[in-house]
Amino acid sequence: MDDRGFNWRAHVRSWQAVLAVWLAYVLVRLAIQPLLGWEPVGPDDWTRLLEVRALLDGQGWWDVTQYRMNPPDGFSMHWSRLVDLPLALLTLLFGETVAMVMVPLLWLLPALFALRAIMLRLDFGDLAFLFGLILLPLFPLLPGNFAPFRIDHHAPQAVLALVCAALLLRDSRWSAIACGICAAAWVVISLEGLPLVAVLAGLYGVRYWFGERTLLPWFLGALASASAVLSYAIRGPLDMAYCDILLPGQIMTFAVAAVIAAMIPFLPWQDRVQGRTVALVVMGIVCLQLASSLLGPCATNPMAELDPVLQTYWHGYIMEGLPVWKQQVSVALMLVWTVGIIVAGWWTAHCCGIFHQGRALACTLLFLFALAAGAYSLLVMREGAVAQLLAIPFAALLMAEWLPRARAMAAPVPRILATLAAVGLTTPLFASAFAKPLDKHFPAETMQPDVLAMLEPGQCDYSRLAGMEPGLVLAPLDAGPAILGMTGHTVVAASYHRNQAPMADVISALTGSTQQARKIIDSYAPDYVVICAASPDVALYRTAAPDNFANALLSEEAPDWLERDEAASAGPLHVYRVIR
Repeated sequence: MDDRGFNWRAHVRSWQAVLAVWLAYVLVRLAIQPLLGWEPVGPDDWTRLLEVRALLDGQGWWDVTQYRMNPPDGFSMHWSRLVDLPLALLTLLFGETVAMVMVPLLWLLPALFALRAIMLRLDFGDLAFLFGLILLPLFPLLPGNFAPFRIDHHAPQAVLALVCAALLLRDSRWSAIACGICAAAWVVISLEGLPLVAVLAGLYGVRYWFGERTLLPWFLGALASASAVLSYAIRGPLDMAYCDILLPGQIMTFAVAAVIAAMIPFLPWQDRVQGRTVALVVMGIVCLQLASSLLGPCATNPMAELDPVLQTYWHGYIMEGLPVWKQQVSVALMLVWTVGIIVAGWWTAHCCGIFHQGRALACTLLFLFALAAGAYSLLVMREGAVAQLLAIPFAALLMAEWLPRARAMAAPVPRILATLAAVGLTTPLFASAFAKPLDKHFPAETMQPDVLAMLEPGQCDYSRLAGMEPGLVLAPLDAGPAILGMTGHTVVAASYHRNQAPMADVISALTGSTQQARKIIDSYAPDYVVICAASPDVALYRTAAPDNFANALLSEEAPDWLERDEAASAGPLHVYRVIR
């Protein structure tokens, strides 16, 4: 190489390269942010902001109740203060807006360092290493999760999963302990991470099965200890009335598993594969039986007993929580394509002899963990963020293998086509984009023509309500957090599953007749009724019946016990005062 040129190969493995890539991403995101706006992105981002505001205003550390939802009782929340900590700290230091901008961007930094650690452990070539650092924008679920104002809890979970993967590949006790601590933080933030944490435990068992160091008890011991400490520190004495958080039954199972794992090496025939197999299988059976006994009804899906109204008009339409067969074609293909990248990358690594002696087990462990995350994402779409982060190393291997071959072609047209294929086939972005036109021909349940026909163009500016005298607002569930964030009002309900009665009442009011709505409104006594004709949930409510309350609110025939507020209403936003 010309000495006067920049030798990127000499720097690509350094920590400075990670910082440079992160800084480039930050600068690009900040440059385009004025085009996207300076507000939280969705209802969960608004609610996270409300949690932090309440904490800084003096609400108890262990009390995450949202008292401005269904006052005076408030909404019970299962959220963790762990995610609030960086937001609260940066808010105190630099203000609320800077905190919401920087926290999602800061979460990307440990993700990039974890990718670097994985690639160093697997001894990636220089070109594959470079691709591993820069491919993230080509995975559709990732840029949005690390974007300013995306302050919900999905990015921290995905980052912790990637850090766990990096630690899993190392063969020291300290790495196993650190992995257990990160896994504990993961499930304390959200119990949804528990299946993949169980996979982590199984993979440490695989390491033992292969005769490697006995790291399983260290991982499980750290998982049990850190889970107990973090659960108490973040939530205090656990409320056993809910199944959606980490409970003592799960922590006890972790502890018993750690004890059994520590005993296994001293059992007979542990120098043989058969003996280790029997011990690990018996341990798994014992722990599953123990968890089932300790958890009782909480061993099942906490969403299984939702009110039928919520199943019909709420949970069944939260796309991020639905399986692949209920997604739009482009999203389904993206999820499946990600799994394909993981499989193809692992196959290419082994068939082409990319890894040196001693790297095969580490590569297989990463492959199994990524494959489990990919399979999980086919059942719960939002887990695709974890799967896509774990797929990046495999995509980097594929691109490093095939892009140079494409660029080496002499004829220009085949070279261009092969280059596009090398980039397009090794990442899910282009496959998803090409499938996008199919979405309108094969719509998902939430995008059926009758629902889309009810959507009005435009957006609703809930800050227009700020000039009204503070009062209780009955509004669709997804609108509630934004109204609370922009105004001094309270709301009857928002989309948080512990609080089924007020949620079901709001939906029943909007989907039912005007007479039914009047009874529900009389029981809650709101001061205002607010509805946005441009919201997908409102479009769904309107399809319940042509003469229901939602349609009446958006027509010229609103009931006479409501008075339209012309100053607050604008475009698709309709605001009414309740006359008593």
